[in-house]
Amino acid sequence: MKSFSVLITVMALMFVGGVQAGTPTCHSGSDVYCQYIGKVERIYVNKDNLILLYFDTPVALNIPESAGLSAVYDFAAAFAADENPEFANMFYSTALAAQASGRDVTIQMRGLQGGYLKIDRIWLSAP
Repeated sequence: MKSFSVLITVMALMFVGGVQAGTPTCHSGSDVYCQYIGKVERIYVNKDNLILLYFDTPVALNIPESAGLSAVYDFAAAFAADENPEFANMFYSTALAAQASGRDVTIQMRGLQGGYLKIDRIWLSAP
């Protein structure tokens, strides 16, 4: 019976760990921003030094619109590395650490970058 309880507990933890999908939320007022808490689905850098971080669940575009941000893309947020190379390096390494360890990140986005929500900061969740 004890092993059955342990099995149920392990299965429950696996299920809870798999339900981490998050879609960005947005807040209006004096400080307009959107926030994403979830997994780093994918991270991408192109030859123009644009970093894209893909959400594990796309955002409905009416959510940023309600905060005054007319985003075109719902699946990722962006940062132009040339704008602040030091932040870009720290952001990219933090996102990679999150992806490699399976940990959640919290990302805030303020403004737009080429139709994407513009990445502003990142937190890495504890293991």
